[in-house]
Amino acid sequence: MNLHEQTALERAFQLADPSLAGSLLIRLRAEARSLLSQGKALPAELVTAVAASGDRELCAALVGNSPPDGCDTAALLRLAELGAPELGRDLYRIGQVQEEPGVQAAVLAAADPADPGWHAPGGLVEMLLGAEGASMLAPALKGPFPDVVAHAVRVLVSDLPLPVVLDACDVLLAHGGPQALADLAGTLGRPAHPGLLALLHEAATAPDPAAVLRSRREPGERIDPAAVSVLLRMRGDGEDMGRMPVHVPLDWDLVRREHERRPFRTKRLPALSEWPDCPEDMALEIFRSNPRGAAHSAARLPVEVLFGAEARDRRFDVGALVRRGVLAGWLPLDRVLAEAAPARRILAALDYDHEPVRKAVAELIAPLGNDPTAWLTFSKRLRRFEGSATELIAKVCASTKRVTAWPDPLGPGDPGKDEPEGARRVFLDLFGCAPQEAQLALVPHLDMRAVQHLFALREPSPRVCAEIVAVHGSELAAHVSRVVLAKDVVDGLLDRDDPLVNAQLFEDHRLGQKERIRILAGVGRGGGAVPVHDRLLSYLGHLDLSGCRQWLTAGIASGDAQVLEVVLDRVRLYTDAGRLRLVIALWERQGPDAVREFLTQSRFHQDRRSWPVRIQRAVLEALDTPGGPNGLRERLAAEEDPARVVALLRNVRTVRDADEPDAYAERIRRIVSEGTEFPWAELIRAHAEDPLPTGLLRALVDERDCPRTLLRACLAAVRLTNHEWWVRWSLGWGPLTPEDLVQCAQPAATVAAYPSNPYLRIDKGAWTQARAEARQMAREHLGSNVEAWVVALRLLPEFHGTVPELLATAGAVAG
Repeated sequence: MNLHEQTALERAFQLADPSLAGSLLIRLRAEARSLLSQGKALPAELVTAVAASGDRELCAALVGNSPPDGCDTAALLRLAELGAPELGRDLYRIGQVQEEPGVQAAVLAAADPADPGWHAPGGLVEMLLGAEGASMLAPALKGPFPDVVAHAVRVLVSDLPLPVVLDACDVLLAHGGPQALADLAGTLGRPAHPGLLALLHEAATAPDPAAVLRSRREPGERIDPAAVSVLLRMRGDGEDMGRMPVHVPLDWDLVRREHERRPFRTKRLPALSEWPDCPEDMALEIFRSNPRGAAHSAARLPVEVLFGAEARDRRFDVGALVRRGVLAGWLPLDRVLAEAAPARRILAALDYDHEPVRKAVAELIAPLGNDPTAWLTFSKRLRRFEGSATELIAKVCASTKRVTAWPDPLGPGDPGKDEPEGARRVFLDLFGCAPQEAQLALVPHLDMRAVQHLFALREPSPRVCAEIVAVHGSELAAHVSRVVLAKDVVDGLLDRDDPLVNAQLFEDHRLGQKERIRILAGVGRGGGAVPVHDRLLSYLGHLDLSGCRQWLTAGIASGDAQVLEVVLDRVRLYTDAGRLRLVIALWERQGPDAVREFLTQSRFHQDRRSWPVRIQRAVLEALDTPGGPNGLRERLAAEEDPARVVALLRNVRTVRDADEPDAYAERIRRIVSEGTEFPWAELIRAHAEDPLPTGLLRALVDERDCPRTLLRACLAAVRLTNHEWWVRWSLGWGPLTPEDLVQCAQPAATVAAYPSNPYLRIDKGAWTQARAEARQMAREHLGSNVEAWVVALRLLPEFHGTVPELLATAGAVAG
């Protein structure tokens, strides 16, 4: 079975009405058998159908490999109820791997010990007699096979509570008789339960062996098998215990007795603290014996753990403990701030996105007020202070010797590598909790690294941002490419209309093209003239054109002679619209004499491809016309007429080029980079009248603002593959939806497999509506006709059309 056939079968069971599952399984038994034996993730509908069918061969194929994802507990229990020896071993092992003792118990409950199949070589009994692990043997303590029960008791006896051992012996007695008890006693060795051997010998020879066994039990005492499983995991030898089943209720008196009888290993004790109802004294004892383990695992710990020697040990991560405890509410925040130490570690551990934390810290730092020297003194003393946060604030406020400058100032770094640490990070966190007036008072005292971190890692208010820009703007702009600035901050810097700041911001790849055009045109945000700085001219002269040509062509409309000189030295203009735009801007800014001088330059005459004769003549005619550049403006408007731009895009040299996106991509890039607005509305209208060439559609979808209409058109025109990046991008972040794929994309087999595409980073829940639409279409075309479904599955791997076309064809073929 190839990938498309496998996908087709999976989708059929997902889309078909559940009432058809059994019929489809019968009709497609061979295909289902092949798919089941692969042991991969399966649709739950198929697993349910197999379990309900009772077909032992299919059931064996289902459980014979690693348990598939679609095989949930309900399906496994249904399979176990069949009581089939050929399924027993695999089902039992799946129950062990998935930590579902109920599945193992169901297998044993349905087993007939008189059926020789259970005892066959390679069967369940043989597997259990060779097992030594608790996860395999614990459920077998209640099984119907006496030799297996005896083996489980021999292996686990020292790890089990005595009542559980006595229950197992009762089961052994029921299935194997008194002799089985005697045989067990003879091979048991010296278990960790005093008097057990004597009790077994007594019971084996007594008239009522069961009464003898019950005599050692407390009346009504019963231990949940799930709790037994927990205790056995506590006794295990492996280091990794996995996720503990904290939903299982534990008898803590029994746990204490077991620990006293045979202490649990120190490394395993923290697992008990994962239970929310773990007694406080036991949790404290566990923490003191294994601080790291308990801090990581405990569901809750008493606040006293923060005041002992364990928490002050520098090797102990008290931060993680404080963060978890405060967020969960079992560490009282007021005591944490007032008593836990040192302050720098406790304050650094808090989660400042948590509103109660922000409120408590705001109250803590309120005594610092709006005095910058108090804040700077706090920042410096925080580094060495060994007391609590409350004590530190009190000492700072009582001190008469204040720090007046930022301690150990630093310049800007790389925000991705220079994350704030220690006192610097705590200062930023507390700065965010301070009143706005205190923040404003501190702004002039911040070093550049603190400013950088504020913008890169925090979200200062607009007023604070404006103050920082006012105080540190020039220096901040000098390093803007290293700082992730919010749009409001960038706007504030641009509002300064400072030539140097503009030059520095121009180098940031996040700046929009419209802003680049304005800066190179020498126009301020306030409307006045802002000269282009020499630094920017130098930057343009060395700009890498492979990815930033558009940054340079932003200067076409500048009208600045120096900018135009750099632009024309480095790039060739390809469109008449770009050439006309350049001349008009030069005329408007510097007058007709500047245009005449421009016409006399040798470059103008030598570069005929950039400046063809028709443009030279048009400019000369305009210079001799009283209307000035109006004629050029009219000609530019004609060049940028949407219908003309679309016609220009459609034009290709050969028919073969019509399917090659590269034949159009360069033309699109030139048109856009030289200032022409892209005519999306006209392209949509033109495509509706006369479909655009496939190559042009493929080039258009590479544009980030390509509308959904043209994306859908391209889907319908091309053959979908798993490597079309534009489809993945449009589904994840753009306007395309999974429903568009179902309706428009081809071939249908690729569409069916697309949700499983490993390169597709889109939430699986996004396919819910698409599946609902596909299910509705399937019902309309195929209905309850099993043969129609089979025809659709047979056609799918080689069908070249869309999903709706496939379903319609299959429905028509099957009548």
